[in-house]
Amino acid sequence: MAEGTGKAAPAKPAGRRGLPVPVKLVFGLVKGGALGAGAGWVATQNVVPLWFLAALLGVLAGAVAGRAPWSGSAWIATILKAAVGFGVGYGAHWGAGKLGLLGQPYVWLTAFGALWCLLVEIDDAVGGEDAAAKPAPRS
Repeated sequence: MAEGTGKAAPAKPAGRRGLPVPVKLVFGLVKGGALGAGAGWVATQNVVPLWFLAALLGVLAGAVAGRAPWSGSAWIATILKAAVGFGVGYGAHWGAGKLGLLGQPYVWLTAFGALWCLLVEIDDAVGGEDAAAKPAPRS
């Protein structure tokens, strides 16, 4: 109830952390794109093998997208997202090799980082504890 009015307080936006879902998705794209562009720059320096850099990008993007690791039991989900991100990043490296994109690390690492963060943000926005806490409709 809102104070002194006798009416219920307005509902919060659909996304967690008080942000609407479309804003969270844009933030996911920006975070992933920034991580991917940074990884693309590191790839041009030839200091880290490209397959490891792609896998590390998957780990970092999986860790920073979605819920913050320090919020409740979200650290378990963060570890799982990072572990899956390692495999997805290695798979992205394999796919980039099949498509002939390994010579353009800025392009495919930025795209991979943005898409992986977007997928993790979508997963966070549509599922999780909020959906499990709702009671089942009665028939």
